[in-house]
Amino acid sequence: MLRAFAPVPVVELSSKERIQAIFAARDKLYVGLASGALKVYSVSPSTGSSSAPTTSPPEPAKLVTTIDQFTKRAVEQLAVLEEARVLVALSDGYVYLYDLDTYALQERLHRTKGAFVMATSSDLEFDKPFVALSSDGSLPNPSAADIQGTVSRLVVSARKKLHCYEWQGAELIGSREISIPERPRSLTFIRPDKILCGLVVEYFLVDISASTVSSVFAAGRPVGPLNGAIAGVAANIGDITSSASASARRQGCALAALLPEDDSVLLVNEFSSAFLSAETGGFIKTKKPIKWKDVPAMLGYTYPYVISVAANSKRLEVRSPKTYTVLEAINFPTLAHLHDGRYPFVASSRQIWQLSIKSFEEQVRILVDQNQLDEAISLAEGLDDVFITDRTEMLRKLKMMKAEELYMRMKFQQSMMMFSEVSAPPERVLALYPAVIAGDAARKDDDVGEATEGHKQDETEADNNGTSDIAPLVNGKDKTDGDAASVASTNPDAQRQKDVEFFDRFLRPSILSSTKPPNGVVAKYTSSGADTMSVADSLANFLSIGKNSRITAPSEAASVSDFGGPESLDGKALNKAVRCLLIYLIDTRRKIARLASVESGTITKEDLELVSTEKMTAATFGADLGKEATIVDTALLRCYMLINPQLVGPLVRLPNHCDKDVVRQQLLSHDKPTELVDFYYTKKLHRDALELLKELGDSRQLSELSGPEPIVEYLQKLGQEHINLVFEFATGPIRMDEQYGIDIFMANTPEAESLSRTAVVKYLSGISRSLTIKYLEHLVFSLGDLSPDFHNELAVAYLEDIKTNAQLYSLDDDMLQRPLDKLLRLLRESRQYRPERILSVIPRDSSLLLEAKAILFSRIGEHKRALEIYVFNMKDYSKAQEYCMNVYDTDAPNNKTVFHTLLELYLRPPGIRVTLSNRMAPSRRSSNSSSMYNLSASPPPPPPSLLLQKSPSSSSLSSMPSYEVPAMNLDAALDLLSNHGSRVSAIDALELLPSDIKMTALGPFLEAHLRTTTASVTRDRLFASLLKTELVRTQQALVDLRSRNIVISDTRVCPVCVKRLGSSVISVFPNRTVVHYGCAKQYRETLKQ
Repeated sequence: MLRAFAPVPVVELSSKERIQAIFAARDKLYVGLASGALKVYSVSPSTGSSSAPTTSPPEPAKLVTTIDQFTKRAVEQLAVLEEARVLVALSDGYVYLYDLDTYALQERLHRTKGAFVMATSSDLEFDKPFVALSSDGSLPNPSAADIQGTVSRLVVSARKKLHCYEWQGAELIGSREISIPERPRSLTFIRPDKILCGLVVEYFLVDISASTVSSVFAAGRPVGPLNGAIAGVAANIGDITSSASASARRQGCALAALLPEDDSVLLVNEFSSAFLSAETGGFIKTKKPIKWKDVPAMLGYTYPYVISVAANSKRLEVRSPKTYTVLEAINFPTLAHLHDGRYPFVASSRQIWQLSIKSFEEQVRILVDQNQLDEAISLAEGLDDVFITDRTEMLRKLKMMKAEELYMRMKFQQSMMMFSEVSAPPERVLALYPAVIAGDAARKDDDVGEATEGHKQDETEADNNGTSDIAPLVNGKDKTDGDAASVASTNPDAQRQKDVEFFDRFLRPSILSSTKPPNGVVAKYTSSGADTMSVADSLANFLSIGKNSRITAPSEAASVSDFGGPESLDGKALNKAVRCLLIYLIDTRRKIARLASVESGTITKEDLELVSTEKMTAATFGADLGKEATIVDTALLRCYMLINPQLVGPLVRLPNHCDKDVVRQQLLSHDKPTELVDFYYTKKLHRDALELLKELGDSRQLSELSGPEPIVEYLQKLGQEHINLVFEFATGPIRMDEQYGIDIFMANTPEAESLSRTAVVKYLSGISRSLTIKYLEHLVFSLGDLSPDFHNELAVAYLEDIKTNAQLYSLDDDMLQRPLDKLLRLLRESRQYRPERILSVIPRDSSLLLEAKAILFSRIGEHKRALEIYVFNMKDYSKAQEYCMNVYDTDAPNNKTVFHTLLELYLRPPGIRVTLSNRMAPSRRSSNSSSMYNLSASPPPPPPSLLLQKSPSSSSLSSMPSYEVPAMNLDAALDLLSNHGSRVSAIDALELLPSDIKMTALGPFLEAHLRTTTASVTRDRLFASLLKTELVRTQQALVDLRSRNIVISDTRVCPVCVKRLGSSVISVFPNRTVVHYGCAKQYRETLKQ
């Protein structure tokens, strides 16, 4: 059993003296005797105080003073109002007030005649129940401000009235009387202004500030007038009606004790008990009543324990602050008095024992030595941080030990939920599992044997001396956090069989330190496990533990974990243990992700609230969060592969920290290459993924990843940062089918559009010219890329395609005509290419590209050279006129003479250079339609000397060019003048026309020209008339405005400044408003608004 208190005798009186009352306050112990004397003892400041537990035995009390005639009769009860500096004594039915320093009588409270019991309270006790200790171990003195503002109360029960006295600081500020139904046997303050009165078998609550009395409930007898309204509530709380005899009930009274840690009140009557909320005054139905072995005669609370004295007055019981089980029972010869609170003392009629509380850390060690982990956890949870160094870490390690114990007892779900609650390190949890789940974190068989022997040795030592080595736990170290062994697994089936054997050895009964408990939840979880509970609820929707079982709440945990003894642990039990492990792994994965977000600075408000609530740091799981995340995710992968491989897909497709070697081995062994490719993509291991796809695509074994399609689909997901990988692995599929190149580089995806277009063009030009043309067409026509380089490259690619096809196909073949049409379309529609660059590539003697050259000359403003091609080389006069119309309609001023240029070419054609090849061209064309004409679209005018020379000999034609002057094309010129004569100057046209032309031929031209000229003159005359009309209208408006007059009288004022206009300079607005000239600007702003 726990030894929380060490009873040490500190006072022993003579046989003639009898103790009647005791009270302890700070370093003083007040003892009232039956003779009416008062003895004051001095005790050590750090002894006997629950605020300062110690391992050293208390020193004997030193007698300070003795007052023989303190009262005339026996001192029945003592109390101290420390802030008011008053010592209160109850004697002979009256209450006496004494000076706390001199012990001089100040006053006898006459209205307390017939006093039976009294109680005191202070606001300071409720506001600051736990305070930090001074350097000497004593409680610090309250400050003057605290004392001055503190209200102290004294309540005395006299007959059927409560007399209430109040002090503020050291000044008595008032008193009042409250009538009550019966005289109470006990008084307990549950709030500074609320007191609970215990009768023989019932309770009622008194609100001192409001002077109201309310009934609580009756116990031990039929329902009476005070408890009829709540009899139903009392029936639900527990066995309120006791089976004890009537005589026993008459001798006892209803007891109560305030429990500050959960703000509740323990009510006890004989063998029954209930809990009351100190805040609301209602019953707490969630707390089970305490079943007493013996009827308590006295009840109290000393932090953090509930203490009671049995009715036989020989045994003191100490109960747990959470479970209320008896942790310690101390037998005394006899007990008559109990003083609880910060200074616990017990006394008989002649002797006083001080209950020296041991160090709380030592108490926890003792409970762990006795294998009472539940009680150790309960004690650590109920303590304040000031009493245990690093209490949070101690509690965390205690719960990890409890979770390991639950695992040993095959209560897997409860174990994992507790591991998750305390955020246990993954290595410690996975060390309980075999290598098929834990991997390198699994223990070796040698480690298991050492752990077993060590456990047996610890049990033997605990049986011999009642202690064990728990110091590392309290000091923040944990012996179970050893180095994990490395276990390699290559054959899953063989490894799984080894793991089952490992479990059978590891969980043998000799390891367990206690017998198997009955079915049910062993540990009572606190509210800190709420997040773990939510994880269990969410997992229950898609995980199934066995065929006929499911993940349940802690209330159903017995049915889940009742797998039988360790001997029955087989593959099915291992499967269930792994499913429960998912609870811990998923919750830990979430926590590590939140901590990583905090460290990286990408934290959200939800993350911040989570971290601040759970008080997690990176050190909670280890110094390296990345390593811990790898351990957790890899273990989660192994769990999925063991229980349900279909769950692996979502894990590997989302961001994770799984070990890539383990993932490759696991997925390939289970024939899941698709999931492995998804994992590589998630981890950005694109080269590994592409090499795997290439290996699978080249293999003869048919699968869903065979062929080049999977590689193409993967490459479509890569962007500019992986362009080298795209070029490296796209070559093979493109050489097989150019459509794959279209799918990779021309897909409507952000990844394809992010690729460097210049690099792609350079890459494709080395593989396929047709694919290069398609990509450039995609850039120019589909995406509207305005880069001149791409337009030039596309034009050059068309020219190369035409040059190649011209040697293979005839002129009217579609294979030759299609690229030619595309080239002409590009040259007409695009404005981004450089004409000089393309002209330099076009062969000078190409007859297929004459129109292309004409378009290019038009782009650079060489309209005459372009028209020469249409007129002399192509002899297409309609296209020449169409060209002039398109150019004439533009805004450039030099384009207005284009029709004159065409007319000049018709009537005065320049000389054209003709070589020998020109003369032989007709015969060659007839023999080979793909031959090129040696025509120059930009010949220099022939020198006059050459035009006057005779025809050269045939021997000189091969070495010297000659010039021919084409005949005048009068028909084309007249057609041009008849259609577009208005756009040509009549004077210039008549100068170009031959003098012998007939006037009938010029009729249409002259009619059109005269019609145009007449229309222009008429239009100008009409415009002049309109201007004259507008001038007359404007002059009339001016006359009207000048004819207006404004009368300024002596009484007319300015609407802006409200002053007389008088003879000041004024401004008149169109609305006939008159203002001062200086106010005109302000009035104008007013009109705008």
